[in-house]
Amino acid sequence: MLKTFLTENNIPFLENESLKKHTTFKVGGNASFVALPEDKFQAVKLLKFLKENEIKYYIIGRGSNVIFRDNGFDGVVVKTANMQQVDYIGETAVFAGAGVPMNVLCKSLQEHSLEGLEFCYGIPGNVGGGLYMNAGAYGGEICNAVCEVEYIDENCEIRTIDVKDCDFAYRHSVFQGKDWFITGCRFELKKGDKDKILEFMEDIMQRRIDKQPLDKPSAGSSFKRPAGYFAAALIEQCGLKGCSIGGAQVSEKHSGFIVNKGDATCSDIVALAEYVEKVVFEKTGVAIEKEMIIV
Repeated sequence: MLKTFLTENNIPFLENESLKKHTTFKVGGNASFVALPEDKFQAVKLLKFLKENEIKYYIIGRGSNVIFRDNGFDGVVVKTANMQQVDYIGETAVFAGAGVPMNVLCKSLQEHSLEGLEFCYGIPGNVGGGLYMNAGAYGGEICNAVCEVEYIDENCEIRTIDVKDCDFAYRHSVFQGKDWFITGCRFELKKGDKDKILEFMEDIMQRRIDKQPLDKPSAGSSFKRPAGYFAAALIEQCGLKGCSIGGAQVSEKHSGFIVNKGDATCSDIVALAEYVEKVVFEKTGVAIEKEMIIV
């Protein structure tokens, strides 16, 4: 039934697909289906069908902040990767689809001499995931450039929400805990100098290369920053740098990252993250919290 629906509606899909291929951590079992709608209209049709037929689903972007359990996902993983629309509006605004990678958007903005999101260069996720988590780095947060977000609500209606109603905070947005599907965002930027923007982006990328374990699969920073502290410093202070469980390891290069040494399972990563949380709390009294989402 589902396969027929996807085929008849020309929605690209993969069947019995390994989720290792769809997350940056490279772990997880198989999904019954991975569906890749190409625009918001296909996404509406798909969500209506899944809801009407009570088929379990989970929405991802590039899978850069999510890991799936080793027994996989008995349902449909809806992936926004094909939603790649980028439209420039007037002098300083742009609409970007949920599936546009942050690196691609940053480079496009730089070519149009627009500044305001260059700190996102090197963030491994895409626009939808960045909005969902209110991604940030090097003193910037994505919410500072948002004008309004387009989404599909729980009734499968296409809506827009103004930035003031998005409840953006540190690694938080109104979209968390809602049965909504982000389809894209209108950003408001500022005119800048193309060469200076590129110089700043290249500097940020070099800092990432120098300090972060980009050579190993991970979900980026593994722990949220506790108020008044830095998670990486606390972890290192507790002697956990390089600590391993199975194929998962606290990075020897940056202790705020848990990395996949090559053969990690989801269970290894979760066990190590929970061990780090436990030890840090016992030794420092500070509670740190996983940033990655476990499905």
